[in-house]
Amino acid sequence: MATLSRRQMVRGVDLGFATITIVLACFGLAALYGFSLNQTGEDTTLLIRQVIAFIISLAVAVVLIRADYRWLAGVHWVLYGLGMVALVAVLFFGRTINGTTGWFSFGGLQLQPVELVKVIMAIWLAKYLSDHVHELHRWSILARSGLGILGPVLLIMWQPDLGSALILIGSWIALMVVLPVPRRFLAVLLLGAIVIGLIGWFGFLQPYQKDRIQNFLNPTQDRLGTGYNVQQAITAIGSGQFFGRGLALGTQSQLNYLPARQTDFIFAAVGEELGFLGASVILILFGLFFWRLARLLRSCRDNFSLILGTALALMFFWQVLINIGMNMGLFPVAGIPLPFISYGGSSLLASFIAVGLLESMAVRQRTAPL
Repeated sequence: MATLSRRQMVRGVDLGFATITIVLACFGLAALYGFSLNQTGEDTTLLIRQVIAFIISLAVAVVLIRADYRWLAGVHWVLYGLGMVALVAVLFFGRTINGTTGWFSFGGLQLQPVELVKVIMAIWLAKYLSDHVHELHRWSILARSGLGILGPVLLIMWQPDLGSALILIGSWIALMVVLPVPRRFLAVLLLGAIVIGLIGWFGFLQPYQKDRIQNFLNPTQDRLGTGYNVQQAITAIGSGQFFGRGLALGTQSQLNYLPARQTDFIFAAVGEELGFLGASVILILFGLFFWRLARLLRSCRDNFSLILGTALALMFFWQVLINIGMNMGLFPVAGIPLPFISYGGSSLLASFIAVGLLESMAVRQRTAPL
């Protein structure tokens, strides 16, 4: 594993990209601080946990920047195996929260392995597809990549965690679109997705998951029942108007009308307290985030780096799109965190691991020949 000196790392790192991620994380910390102000006894437990997770995640990212990300290509099957073991183990020894068995509990700490598996699958796909980049016209090669994704997806669905499963499936399908894959394969893929969707609807989707989809198609169907979360999120965003009600002054979020305000619906809470202005700043920051990512991808000089960067970018893209979309009633509720902002140490850690890999990539594309 090749490491860089501090001078090389500072010279090659994308400071703009790093700054954007830190500012986004600070938005999340500010929101959690606001939530703690109006609670009885000013409970800052969640804020303190997230600050600790932020410090650890930032330190891990710095370590990854100094390390050569390309060594991961040689252990991609090891990482895949560890990810599968973790997904199996959590089903038997994990903690169940809101009907999903997806967390390991270590004293007061919790780890959600599926968040790390998202990054692992990006690495595995990058190595597999880069090794066969000149054989992507062969159906067997494409089918094997799909089977590689299918294993984790089935285990994740068993938890059940439909949102995370959709992130993996969506990222794989998007990779098939951007890579030189035969159009006929994409047509078959689309047909297969429709068939699987129908099987899922009548076979393995849970009743609450069907309710979320039905409420998305008909938002007024059950405003006080299964559609309550989305209605409260839309109300919170609208009540913030332009400048917002002020930090810790949002009625929907502070009086607990808005469910999961610190996780799934934190964008709605920010929209209420900081208004259209604060929500727009978040959207602009994510726009700059993806712009810097696109610049990085254009500088990649080998297939592994290009596919890894693209897979990680897609992972972020789907999470941002679906989370903000469901906060605004544009997508069904899927239990997907908003990267860097939502409360959750596992999501924050996985996001900064991805940032560390991307920055490691940026440093080596700029400072060292391949």
